[in-house]
Order: sequence, then structure tokens, then C-alpha cells
Amino acid sequence: MYDTDTYLARLGVVATRPDRAALTALHRAHLRALHYDNTAAAAQGGPVPDNLADLDVDATFDRLVTAGRGGICFELNLLFHRLLTDLGYTTTVLSAGVADEEGGFSPDLAHRFTAVHLDGEVLLADVGFAGPSYLDPIRLAPDEQVQHGCAFRVVERDGRHLVLRRSRTTDWRPLYEFATTPRTLSDWDGFTPRLRRYLDRAVIAGTTLLCRAVDDGHRALVGKRHLVVRDGHETVTTLLDPAEHARVSAEIRTGVCAG
Repeated sequence: MYDTDTYLARLGVVATRPDRAALTALHRAHLRALHYDNTAAAAQGGPVPDNLADLDVDATFDRLVTAGRGGICFELNLLFHRLLTDLGYTTTVLSAGVADEEGGFSPDLAHRFTAVHLDGEVLLADVGFAGPSYLDPIRLAPDEQVQHGCAFRVVERDGRHLVLRRSRTTDWRPLYEFATTPRTLSDWDGFTPRLRRYLDRAVIAGTTLLCRAVDDGHRALVGKRHLVVRDGHETVTTLLDPAEHARVSAEIRTGVCAG
């Protein structure tokens, strides 16, 4: 069952007044403590819900926080949004279309994350992205924001906002695009079939996606591709040995990330 004190203990964070420093500490801790895993929900069995965002908070908390299993954006950001609200932050739910390998974007409702309104600024908080992203919340602003060797910008394009990321070894690339219109749970009614049709056509359809933050970056597994980001330096290795693939998967899932 959802419990704020249990949640904070799992993250290893002590609650303080809602300010930028506390938000950053919560965001970093969450990304390190609770990993992304698109196979975890399927392992539970049962049908995919018609509304991916309308989830049971207590059951989701028990699975991700208490049991330590991974989750997807709708689960991870659902819990983080609830935590921030309980701690006194002013928040809104946002949705985004995620950049895909074909050069386009997924449907707008495919990704859920959070906007935090603090000290006259809007900060983006996202603890449920399927790959390397921002470890600390970023401002909704076009200027370059550097953290842990990677740079981020949020620029306007055709009436929407685009989150861009650049590492020390890559050019600017989009993570996702979004509108600042607050979302409600009913916006996701009937969205599951539309998302399924998109995923059936996507290059990564059926691909295992795992990701966990480390002190100065991320480790991610996309199928057999192992991506490591450390202080802005990216390396990609193809894991052809089943034993090596299993080892890396276990490290990301458990948080024992030696590589």
C-alpha cells in the first residue's frame, strides 16, 4: 500500500520543504533506485488496460517500491507525481510523443511525465524514460542546461515543445515533443489500441527495454545493445553472448551496476 515514509526510505531521501534542491535530490534518487523495465508489467499477466494511465496506486507501489520491480513511465511517473504532490509541490501531468528510430515520434499520449511549478519556473521531472535522459529536472527554457556531461534544451517548434539532448560524443538529438496542456486520466481512455498499432509497426516492437541511472549517467539495454553513459561519454556494445546479456540485464534490474 502506498506510504510516503516507506517511499522516501526506499529512495534514501529525507523529506524537506519543497524547493529546487529537494526536488533534484528526489529526482536523482528515484532514477537510481527504481529502474525502467518494459517487461515487468507483462510478467504479471492479465490483459493490457484500456487506459494505461488509470492505474491502482497501491498495487503499483507494492510492485515497484516494495518489491523492487521495474516499471514503465505510466507507473514510475504516476508514483513520483503522487509523491511530489504529497510533499507539497505544485504539479501537472503532461504527455509526450517519444522520438523513434524512424525519425518521427510516437503518438502524443505514449509517454507520461510531470511539470513542477516552483519559484516562478516550470521544471520538467521525468523518472520513467526508457533511455538516457536528464538526471536532474530541467527548466522549460531554450537555453542550454548542462548536467553530468550532457546538455539539454527545451525549444518551441510548431506550437509544441521539443526536449533535445547532446552528449560529449553525439550531436543534438530529440528525446520527445510535448504540449504544456495539463492531462487528466480520461485523456488516455481508449488510447491502448492506438498505441498498440503504432508499436506493431515500430522498429523496436517487442524489444526489451531496461534503464537505470548511475552516479554520473545511465545504463540502458535495448534488445542486445548495451548503452553506457558516463559523464557525457557514450559507448554502445552489442551483447551476443547470452550469459553476458543475462548478467547486464540482472545488473540493471538489481542496481548492481559495475560497468
